Amino acid sequence: MSDQTCELAFGVIASGFENGALTELPPFGGYLLFARNGTSAATAREVTDALRSQFAGVPPPLIGIDQEGGRVARLREGVEPMPPMLALGAAGDVELAARAGEQTAFDLRRAGCSLDFAPVLDLALDPRNTVIGNRSLGSDPEAVAQLGERFARALMGGGVTPCYKHFPGHGATDVDSHVARPFVDVAEATLRRRDLLPFARVAGTAPAIMGAHVVARALDAENPASLSARAVALLRDDLGFCGAYVTDCLEMGAVEGGDPEIAVRALLAGADLLLFSHRPDFARAAAGAIEAAVAGGRLPLARLREAHARVLRLRTAASDALPLDLWPPHPGVGREIARRAVTLIRGFPHADPTASHALQFGEPAVSLAREAPALTETVLALEPDGAAVENALESMAHGGRRPIVLARRAHVYPRQAAAVARVVERFPDAVVVSVLEPFDVVCFPSARHLLAAYGDDSACTGGLADVLFSGIMPQGRLPLFVGDEFARA
Repeated sequence: MSDQTCELAFGVIASGFENGALTELPPFGGYLLFARNGTSAATAREVTDALRSQFAGVPPPLIGIDQEGGRVARLREGVEPMPPMLALGAAGDVELAARAGEQTAFDLRRAGCSLDFAPVLDLALDPRNTVIGNRSLGSDPEAVAQLGERFARALMGGGVTPCYKHFPGHGATDVDSHVARPFVDVAEATLRRRDLLPFARVAGTAPAIMGAHVVARALDAENPASLSARAVALLRDDLGFCGAYVTDCLEMGAVEGGDPEIAVRALLAGADLLLFSHRPDFARAAAGAIEAAVAGGRLPLARLREAHARVLRLRTAASDALPLDLWPPHPGVGREIARRAVTLIRGFPHADPTASHALQFGEPAVSLAREAPALTETVLALEPDGAAVENALESMAHGGRRPIVLARRAHVYPRQAAAVARVVERFPDAVVVSVLEPFDVVCFPSARHLLAAYGDDSACTGGLADVLFSGIMPQGRLPLFVGDEFARA
């Protein structure tokens, strides 16, 4: 197998490490860290040091990670907790975006990572879309472009390469590309002024952009953008992109990743860096398929060399790892973003933690009771049955405590929306909080006191607690179109 072939296949380390110990790995040009490889910066650093030691005397491998913030953050220990991108969109402050990027770069370099698959430039367009959801910066393409570019520029200034994703946009479909193939059915003019606009704004300076396994029929009626020569040509010829075009994982359901020939298809379409997130053997087979395609004349060697040169630029740009014990540049910035994101829709935003009852729909990532131990808490299912709701109402009535209702995507779960209505009917002074994407605020017309918080991770839960219990006035604005605004978008 040629060195160039190896360096093009972007490998996975998930099966290469057992309890942090390096075992035999193929010589890929890059490796991708997941939470299963360790969630602490210290553990990740052991892994990345071991990987780099295998490449003595040559450019080190790329070491990539998905560290967006919120639910998509592989590292959670020894790093600054960051809220999801939608909170940054609600805060709407480019300087906060810069500080978030600088802090993320600092944490990733301490962990030994050189490439972050962030920021997300997908627009929050379809309320049923939960695969992107609060990973998006919002619905407004100009605002998304501005905040995303500032975050990425700060990442790069901190020594970590950003990779914008998921071109040409995964926000206008409710299908999860991990499972099946999504389609976007809008005219090319709509696609350009909406979904494509954030990518158009950053393409000229972007070091890397990830192609989505999404079929935008106006561009290519058959192939997802990750495998579409037409999509790549638009990105390079029309938008001026000169960086590395990265595929999303080639084992995802949207591309039915079972045939190693998919790697050849991706390269022929114009991809430069190929992602495999699960099976090292499949990545090896894909590298073999590439080599066979070159030998057989189906894949021009010039195409391979072009891709290799772009990947090599990313590798040579990698900065050295930072010491683990350095003081962070922006401690507490994640909670600050989350606090400034909290949005008051109407009413009064404050509550007494010693005289309130938190009613949660769905298990939170981080409980509000962690911030207010005196809080009484009840957790119901996302789609609760009537008996469970009535029991919760009776419990709150007997306890004499004002409810704080934490709703999760009630626009997707009608029984949850009905349950919130029952709570508000029984306790008119209840505070209702939309804790994920606030598309569901339209589901609570009778709520006198209504907030949006954008996430239930530690940063967002802390920021919400600061507003609810510390008398801080909310400053955020809804970063997405809801109700009539959504219908006109």
